[in-house]
Amino acid sequence: MPKFPPRPAEPVSAPAMIVSTLPEELPWSPRTSTQPPPPAITSAVTREATTVTIPVAAPSPQPGTVGPGPSWLINPPSTSRRRKWVLPAAGVLVAALLAGFVLWLTAGNDDPPPVTPPQAGGQYLFQRMGETVEPVRDSDCSEHAYGKVKQFLVANPCRQLTRALFITAIDNGRTVYTSVSIVRMPDRSTAEKLELLVRQDDTGSVNDLLREKRAVVPGLDRLSRGGFSAMTSDRDVVITEADTADRDPDLAVHRAEMKRVSVDALRLAKELG
Repeated sequence: MPKFPPRPAEPVSAPAMIVSTLPEELPWSPRTSTQPPPPAITSAVTREATTVTIPVAAPSPQPGTVGPGPSWLINPPSTSRRRKWVLPAAGVLVAALLAGFVLWLTAGNDDPPPVTPPQAGGQYLFQRMGETVEPVRDSDCSEHAYGKVKQFLVANPCRQLTRALFITAIDNGRTVYTSVSIVRMPDRSTAEKLELLVRQDDTGSVNDLLREKRAVVPGLDRLSRGGFSAMTSDRDVVITEADTADRDPDLAVHRAEMKRVSVDALRLAKELG
């Protein structure tokens, strides 16, 4: 019979020892207390933690964004994009305000705006007569003159004759008609000689438009019986004559009034060019 080694003896187990007993109620219970649980007691032997990663498909970021999250939080709208709609909106608002202002001004007023008459630059306010809204211009002055003035213009031809008629009112309400004639001579020396001749008595002058029947005024066929004045401006000789159909009974008073009108009318030559 073979010999086998002796069988080891059965180990004797130590009696179980109870280290501690649990109380009837734990110091922290999720049902009875709202205090946070006590910190976990870590044993001397640490276990190797196993991290399980569950892949979650994240939404693909939109252009102009970085990582997850709303694009307006990550990348707020730029200032240039805000300007694109802020500026047009401001323009529309300004246009609406202007349109409302114009509508308010014109609402309920169908009449055209009043025409303000030109202010007088002198003592009287003159207005151009309708027949001479456009001044009458001629190149031959001798054909429109009489007396010694005509002879002078034949010997010394002018360059141009410009004439027009004006009306004004004097203090007593009478209407005064005034002739303004501009004789343009070749030079200043000839113009001064013509002015001296016109200023002398009984030497004649240039015809006014009433005398040539270019215009008609009841009670007047010429203006040479009223007031007269003349001046030289470079090579231009300005001749003015004024009269009214309703004369003052005193001839001296009448001529003095017409003289003041004719002197003031010299400035009208600037309007005729």
